Amino acid sequence: MKYKLTIFLIVVLISGCERQIDINQTDNNIPPAVPVGLHIGYASDGLIAIAWQNNVEADLKGYNVYRSTDSVNFTYLNFTTNNYYFDDSLNYNTTYYYKISSVNIFNIESQLTNFVSAEPKNLYPPSTPIGLSINARNWEGNLSVYLSWLPNSEGDIAGFNIYKSLSPNFNADTSTFYAFVKGISFSDTANLKFYTQYYYRIKAVDKGGLTSDPTGIVNDEIYEIPQVVFPQNGAQTSFFNYFIIKAIKVPANYKIIVQNNIYYGEVWSTNFSTSTTNDTLSVLFDASYINSNTPYYWRVVTYSQNADNPNSVSPLYKFVINQ
Repeated sequence: MKYKLTIFLIVVLISGCERQIDINQTDNNIPPAVPVGLHIGYASDGLIAIAWQNNVEADLKGYNVYRSTDSVNFTYLNFTTNNYYFDDSLNYNTTYYYKISSVNIFNIESQLTNFVSAEPKNLYPPSTPIGLSINARNWEGNLSVYLSWLPNSEGDIAGFNIYKSLSPNFNADTSTFYAFVKGISFSDTANLKFYTQYYYRIKAVDKGGLTSDPTGIVNDEIYEIPQVVFPQNGAQTSFFNYFIIKAIKVPANYKIIVQNNIYYGEVWSTNFSTSTTNDTLSVLFDASYINSNTPYYWRVVTYSQNADNPNSVSPLYKFVINQ
C-alpha cells in the first residue's frame, strides 16, 4: 500500500537514535534549543507525518507539537519523546500547519519553530482487510452467519463493504454487494437455510470512497441440531454406557457435553468426527464418576469441518441416574 510512508518510517527509525537523559542535571533556567530540520515526511489519505532532528541537550525531555489550520492560531496538539509525529484521521482537503518546540526535564520550553504545512489528500485506496473468518450459527433457535476480521491500519477507514453469493467463485462488485458496516464484524440473519453454502468477501472503504481489493472468499453452512434418541430430556434411567443421537445430513464434527447445572460445571465431554449422515450414532459415555439421584444436563454441539466455533448448539437435556 502506501510505500512512501513505509520509507519514511524506515528513515526516521534509522536516524532517530536513542537519546540518553542525564538525570543529574541542575536547573539553569536556560531553555533548550529550538529544534531544527522540521519537515513533512508524508501527507495523504488523512495522515500527515512530520519529522525533525533530535536535540542534543542531556536534560531534554521531548517535544511539544502544535497545529493550526490557518497558519496563525496554533494550539497544543501533543507531547512526544520521538523526533517524529503522526497526525491521523484528518480532513482530506484541509491544509494543516505544524510547529514544534523542545522541552527539558524542568519543563522549560524553547521557542517554536517556523511552520511546515501539508494537505493530506485522498490518494490511495485502503489495504485489503486481513483475518476474515466465518462462523455459521444455529444458536438458541436463531440462524446467522457471523463474519469478523482485523481492523485496517489506516486512520481514514469509513467501513467495509460485504459481498455475498451462493457461488464459490464470484466477483465482489455491485451485483454481489450485500451490506456496508462501520465495524469489524457482521452478522447475516436474512432468509438463511440449512445446508446451503454461503460465500462472502469484503472490501475496506475509506472516507473518500476509495475501496481496497477484495479479500479471499470464505464460506460456511448452517447445520440442524442433531436429534436426541437417548436419554430423552427428563429421563430417569439406570447407569448407561452410550449416548444415542441421530447424525445430521452432512459429515460433521460433534461434541457432547455433560454438566451438573444449567449454567456451567462441565463434568464430562467428548469430541468426535464422523462421515455418517442421517443415521443413529452411539457415543461412549465413560465418565469416571456420576452420582445417582442427581440431575445432570447434556447438550450436543456440531462444528463445520473447517471451523473452531460451534455451528449448531442444542438445548440442555436433563437426565437422572437411578440407583
